[in-house]
Amino acid sequence: DAVAENPEELLPPKDSYTEDDLITSFVSLPYSEYAKLILKVSYSIGADASLLLLGLTQGVDNMDDALAVEKENLTENYGIPGSEFSFLDGSGGGDTKATNPVVTRWLEIMAGLPSFGVFFDALSRPAVDGFLVFVTDFEDDPTLAGAAGNVRAVTGTYPVVGESGIVIKGQAFGGYIDARSGRRLAYHLVVNDVPITGINDLLAIIQDEGTISAILWRDY
Repeated sequence: DAVAENPEELLPPKDSYTEDDLITSFVSLPYSEYAKLILKVSYSIGADASLLLLGLTQGVDNMDDALAVEKENLTENYGIPGSEFSFLDGSGGGDTKATNPVVTRWLEIMAGLPSFGVFFDALSRPAVDGFLVFVTDFEDDPTLAGAAGNVRAVTGTYPVVGESGIVIKGQAFGGYIDARSGRRLAYHLVVNDVPITGINDLLAIIQDEGTISAILWRDY
């Protein structure tokens, strides 16, 4: 029953299936297509699943161990200080933390990796595509309108519901800007502790972040 309890102990033992049990197999699209879906629409479940898939490549099969693998990789292979980030899952949920220097440093590192082209193309573009297609307020200013198509970013939102209402504990917006100057900028915007009364207030925050991104495109 899809909506009833499905106790784990009722599953067959791990690794009990053999090749003789195989009925069919599924070959997925290239991971680049999956990454594009995750980043274009902020598909959090897909991001969580991606971290678990990373863990499987390193011989672990649960979130905690996958997080440990990820942290070891970031700290030992890329020099990211472990004291400046704390991840709880693959999507940045809950009390996930990362300092602005860590985020922008990782964006810089990504720009030098062989997979960068896939990553860059998967990011959403304000006023053009993905989750940020609705971010168009900046286009009302003729000096900012040229930023359309030249900003690539992903967002993250952490709302907290309390007795006094909803507070946006954190709203992040970051990625790359191909600035009017010809430079490519790695950047990260964060808004913290903003009370809101509904979804329109959150969307206004994201519109403001889009406008700030366009200002960076124009002025830097």
